[in-house]
Amino acid sequence: MIGRLWLLARGQVRVRVTGASLPRFLNACAQNSLTLRHMKRTAWNELYATLSVADFRALRGCMGRTGCRVHIVRRRGAPFAAEKLRPRYALWGGLAALILLLWALCTHIWAIEAHIDQTLPRAEIMRQLDELGVRIGARRRAIDVKQIRWKILKMQPDMTYFMLNIEGNRLTVEARGAEKPSEMLDQDAVVKVVAVRDGVIRALRVQDGQPAVRAGDAVAAGDTLISGLVPPTAEGGAYHLTHARGAVDAYTAYQTTAARALTVDKKVYTGKVRRQYALVFGNKRLNLYFGSGIAGGTCDKIIKTKTAWLSDSVVFPVSLVEQTFVFYERETVTRTADEVRVDMIARALGDIAAGMDGTITAHTENVTEQNGAAVLKLTADAVEQIGEEALDDSEIPAEPPAAEEDGAAP
Repeated sequence: MIGRLWLLARGQVRVRVTGASLPRFLNACAQNSLTLRHMKRTAWNELYATLSVADFRALRGCMGRTGCRVHIVRRRGAPFAAEKLRPRYALWGGLAALILLLWALCTHIWAIEAHIDQTLPRAEIMRQLDELGVRIGARRRAIDVKQIRWKILKMQPDMTYFMLNIEGNRLTVEARGAEKPSEMLDQDAVVKVVAVRDGVIRALRVQDGQPAVRAGDAVAAGDTLISGLVPPTAEGGAYHLTHARGAVDAYTAYQTTAARALTVDKKVYTGKVRRQYALVFGNKRLNLYFGSGIAGGTCDKIIKTKTAWLSDSVVFPVSLVEQTFVFYERETVTRTADEVRVDMIARALGDIAAGMDGTITAHTENVTEQNGAAVLKLTADAVEQIGEEALDDSEIPAEPPAAEEDGAAP
């Protein structure tokens, strides 16, 4: 297969040889090292053979007096195809433009994807990268990843991780900021467990410390549930301080009030749709529409961007932007309290459940209409963990004086 492709690249000529002295012709070819392939003798004075272009050119000089005539039957190969296409300047110009495009596509950055934590200033980081040469259209070889990483970490003291990943002509930026450590109490400190909400104790699970309440006790927010001061457990023992740990389940109650207007504006789509298109070449945008991209009246604006790509790592520096405007009119709608009742209750229960460490066991609600609004009054019963660690300022009480021995003199 490779040999055949090589012959086609060099060019081949199929010839018809006629004459009474075909053996003399073959001897002349052999003496001059000319290679004849696919020979076929069709008559005593007629022969077909295939030669390379170089051997065909050398054939004329060694024919001598062989008494044979050579006629070209067919030409094949790259030299003849190029000769046919040589006058077509537009084709060669397009090929040159394609080669130039492929060179620019493979040696420059045409897509940047950023994954930056919300704790970091995204706009400032991207501006600093642009100043350091990381931008659309930048040459891949001009981007020194290690040097840029060192400079960015120096410019952003709150950044703990930064990486530039170049794959094909796509560049990915990853940056993470320093997470604020959660407030943790010293493990060696004297700690107690206090209530964060009012409630009635359901159960205690004490790991360390001294329980200060029992099941069925009513407690208020801030009351001590598990003390860090542990009394002596044996006769003659002593008090000691510890880091109290444990969980306290309690019955709690929530009361909330919410209001919602019954007269609201609703979108009614008219069916009118307007589309605008634009082409983006690198950082340059070419609008394919007249005027601005701001549509008058009330409408929803939807933007879609389609980028041409060869693979996940090779993209073309051309994107098609489609802006769709869907027009609507505002219509005033009046609802009743019963129509919004279920949604209001679900939202209120969701807000309560999001702020607690437990489950809601029961709830009662009342929805009324007041001054054109639906007013919800809801009471929810829950079982939740209300214990929270806090520093304990308890002190070890003074030891009682030693008792006098029996029979000692007064």
